[in-house]
Amino acid sequence: MKELWNVQPSEQGIKLLAFLKTKVGEKFSTRELKSLLESNGCTLNGRMERFGSVGLVAGDKVTLESSSREKIDVTKKRPTILFEDSDFVVINKPAGISSEDSSLKKSLEKSLGHLILMHRLDKGTSGALLFARNENTEKAFQLLFRQRKIEKHYLAIVDGIPTKSKGIIDNFLGKISGYQGQSIWGPVPKDKGLQAITEWKIEKRFSKSSLLNCKPLTGRTHQIRVHLSCIGHPILGDVQYGQYFVCDDYHPKRPLLHALSLSFCHPITGKKLVITAPEPDDFKEAVLALKSVK
Repeated sequence: MKELWNVQPSEQGIKLLAFLKTKVGEKFSTRELKSLLESNGCTLNGRMERFGSVGLVAGDKVTLESSSREKIDVTKKRPTILFEDSDFVVINKPAGISSEDSSLKKSLEKSLGHLILMHRLDKGTSGALLFARNENTEKAFQLLFRQRKIEKHYLAIVDGIPTKSKGIIDNFLGKISGYQGQSIWGPVPKDKGLQAITEWKIEKRFSKSSLLNCKPLTGRTHQIRVHLSCIGHPILGDVQYGQYFVCDDYHPKRPLLHALSLSFCHPITGKKLVITAPEPDDFKEAVLALKSVK
């Protein structure tokens, strides 16, 4: 269902999120309206708008498409198990579920038993997520992470095409601001942040975007998202770190970032493992759609 409103002179200066709340009343909560904005459910004067903080002026036309709201029920959509033994489990986390979501852990533990989350993926990121099954394995993995002996690869579909085919981003990251209750991270002086290193290379080039393979050598919050934004190529769909996009013909409903693989030696047996998470359908659909963008 699509609704259209014209901003009246008496409403000039009101923020978009507050404007929408006055129009929908109790139909949607503030959190649900934010979700609609983030999933391309709102346009301002015919253009997609995801920032609820934007100010409106008299005469602006605002539309809201409530059918764009999507919710993932982890009790109904159980993540695929990529690897399982008596020591640990790796799942393919769907986008839209926080890796720290208690319902995700509870759903998995019904059949897998006690699990200990070993690292994190952003809510909008899909892919390989690791859980230990006991304290001994947990401690072993913690050591492997500290020693940087767990190799991670991500696929990211970014705005534009980098001038080089590959590169390394090495800087210091720290919290620089906030957005809708979330921390925004960015480059800071050495004494204000933590070192962050990401290797990247181009896998495919499209007319206005690129598919990159990214290898983070450190594990900072939002590291890949921030780093790709730093070089002028934010991830498509990532409104926190890329407000304006050259590739404005395609509007994904989440940041197109996928945790492709984890590579490490088994912490107990020592066997070399490479665990790969197949690309989700929306990622494949994005690649096909972007091939046709001119």
